[in-house]
Amino acid sequence: MKPYKLDLSQFGEKLRDKIDFTITNVSDEKVDLSMIAFAQDFFDVKLPSSIEAGKSASCTLKLKKDAIKKNFEKSFTIETSDSKNSRFTMPVKRKLRSSSQASAKKAKSGK
Repeated sequence: MKPYKLDLSQFGEKLRDKIDFTITNVSDEKVDLSMIAFAQDFFDVKLPSSIEAGKSASCTLKLKKDAIKKNFEKSFTIETSDSKNSRFTMPVKRKLRSSSQASAKKAKSGK
């Protein structure tokens, strides 16, 4: 999975409520994907149901409305249908800093 962690931290005015990531199937067989666990109160994750051998798929994590104003560190875990039922966990982080906090920090540092 790339990137290896999803950081939705927001330090400016532009809303960051979703992020794309890629899953690559490096095996020689098609694998099915299933969501094992995720922070349902914080975000939704769009995954393909399967990925062909040697192919990549784009995926999206979208914050839920109530999570947009929160700082958090969560994760989600997917499982593949390979012979070992491999699992992959992706960390998800969000840290907020309002523009007033940024302005105060600049004023304090003299920049």
